[in-house]
Amino acid sequence: MVNQRSTSQQHGTSARPATRDEYLSTWSTLHNGIDPSSSALVSGWLRVVYSLSAPLVRASVSAHAVTLTAVVVAGAAVALSRPGTSAPLIAAVLIVISGLLDGIDGGVAMIGRSQSQWGYLLDTVADRCSDLLLLASGLALGAPMPLVVAVGVVTLLHEMARARAVGSGIEDVGFLTIWERPSRVIAAAVTATVAGAAPAAAGTSATIGMSVTCALAVVGFTQLMFGLHRRADRIRR
Repeated sequence: MVNQRSTSQQHGTSARPATRDEYLSTWSTLHNGIDPSSSALVSGWLRVVYSLSAPLVRASVSAHAVTLTAVVVAGAAVALSRPGTSAPLIAAVLIVISGLLDGIDGGVAMIGRSQSQWGYLLDTVADRCSDLLLLASGLALGAPMPLVVAVGVVTLLHEMARARAVGSGIEDVGFLTIWERPSRVIAAAVTATVAGAAPAAAGTSATIGMSVTCALAVVGFTQLMFGLHRRADRIRR
């Protein structure tokens, strides 16, 4: 999800919506100077987000509403994660939609120039709720509880470490690992799709999917810690 932190827009005032170039520039600033054009995947994703967010800004839809909707949609995906049926196929679609909304809310905030500290906090809490709901989907499909808890712990440690790094003054913490929000959404959506396509083996599919998810989470957390260690060493020097 794109961070919504920046200077708050004053209540009762309106501002010209940001152009695509301005949006990309703001995104880069909020992500520790990452150049969107350095990655075709990131650049393409941000262009899609801009295209979907701009109409919502024109319709005066708030970023907060989009943020909360993303969590509600993720919750609906959990409700449809019923093993032994084809309902997980619908859950997979909702997981993807929730992931899209997860990026669009930041797009709406930046394009509408309505970023705020409260939006950033709400955004962060909603992200973690969505992360846990994605894991709840796997649990509902039959993945073992200890495996699901392990993924949840590693994921929360991942986010906590990055947040603490920012607070401690470590620069350039915006580097990407294998276990970012898009990876979590894809892993959950694939698990739900396989479980829905083969209802009789939903439990097995969920266990395999969660095992792969756990491996990705551990690798991503390891990448993050090594990266933060190198950057912390620069500060000491």
